[in-house]
Amino acid sequence: MGLKSILAVAAVRGVAEARARIFGHVLNPTGHRSAHKILRKPLVGDKVASWYPPDFIKEDPEAFQRKEKE
Repeated sequence: MGLKSILAVAAVRGVAEARARIFGHVLNPTGHRSAHKILRKPLVGDKVASWYPPDFIKEDPEAFQRKEKE
């Protein structure tokens, strides 16, 4: 490996690292699978919770009082 090829590899690596820092990307030089794509997605808990009816004990004061007495 010559000096020219070593410098070329170092320059490309430096550009890739700078680009990742600027745009908020994750470097994955090995190409292995990572969970970053899944973890970047927004959480869906509130959306799923809206599919179900609200808890009637929280809305009905009499039921809430009965629950506290037990």
